[in-house]
Amino acid sequence: MKFYNRSRFLWSIFLLCLIVQAVQLTIVGCSHTSPYYHQDIPAIGKQNIATENTLQYRILLIGDAGLPKQDEPVLQTLHSWTKKSPEKTSVVFLGDNMYPDGMTERKKHEATTRLGPQLDVIKSTDAHGLFIPGNHDWTNGKKVGYHALLAQEKYINDALTRTPQFLPQGGTPGPVMLELPKSAPVVRIVVLDTQWWLHQHEKPPASTDTVVDKLKKYLDTELPVIVVGHHPLQSYGIHGGFYDWKAHLFPCRLAHKWLFVPVPIVGSLYPLVRWYVVKSDQDLNGARYKYMVSQLNAALSTRKKSPLLIYASGHEHSLQVLEGDVTDYLLVSGLGSSEKATEVSHGDNTLFAHQHSGFMALDFLANGEVLLRVVEPTDTEVVFQHWLKK
Repeated sequence: MKFYNRSRFLWSIFLLCLIVQAVQLTIVGCSHTSPYYHQDIPAIGKQNIATENTLQYRILLIGDAGLPKQDEPVLQTLHSWTKKSPEKTSVVFLGDNMYPDGMTERKKHEATTRLGPQLDVIKSTDAHGLFIPGNHDWTNGKKVGYHALLAQEKYINDALTRTPQFLPQGGTPGPVMLELPKSAPVVRIVVLDTQWWLHQHEKPPASTDTVVDKLKKYLDTELPVIVVGHHPLQSYGIHGGFYDWKAHLFPCRLAHKWLFVPVPIVGSLYPLVRWYVVKSDQDLNGARYKYMVSQLNAALSTRKKSPLLIYASGHEHSLQVLEGDVTDYLLVSGLGSSEKATEVSHGDNTLFAHQHSGFMALDFLANGEVLLRVVEPTDTEVVFQHWLKK
């Protein structure tokens, strides 16, 4: 009788766990493997508008391109967009340019296959290319990160002729300011190294107060401002705590996408432990990450004169266009390597989201308007466009 009661108790616990798991999977929902559009986005927001005749300058934003496959489709599409008006185009690579360990002594030989295809886009079109660092360029926080970063900076600077090629210089946090085009600026770019805030080993000394004060100073302009850094200030991807039902039910896919081994109940431990217990510095709820976001948002909230303020980042392996609180827009353009897509959901301020590779284009036009487009390596290419409100 005792054995029967014990078995019945264990089965009751097991069934309860299954019910909890089923409810949890219903709540977490699905990732946007098809494009998500905010309900207020009109049909024209899914089409393309030609702007070449009135284009003053174009900024192409692409992140996490450091693991390209052979004939990478994203980079091929990026090349076709770059060569349309190369003299009026800057391509900003938003970090994680060499995945996964940066340019360490042991990995230097991989530079031709990791960095080479990205550099070829710039060299073959003679557009302006700007690379900024991400966490993997700092070897994802390992002790040799600073030296790997310096090696990558030199490699990129030696490969490209149009300046600046790599910012901020020397592993410093920035911010660094440049205005484009140099002859008659229509946009100000402010570059940050956000991994500097999170890196716990050797790095150049700097005061966070100085970083914040300089950022405030660079916002004092009547030009539109794009602040670029690798880490997003807000996200509905995995670094923002979102894991879809597949991550809970098939956790082995976090190591290998093809490993569909069901591990119900236990599989939910990883996302829950990572978000609520371990709290990685690479996630938005990590202590150092939260402090960085609070400091940057405090600086960004002081903007007065600039008619348009955008913060653009990578880090998440997805595409997201969000309306901001202290900025006008938050852009996450983090999938320049087509095989690394990760889950993404949406919030009330999401205009567009997609678990897909691609990049974003910002066109600054002669009449002062600014057009944002999300470009993917598909037949239609432009999957989202939006006139940015000033």
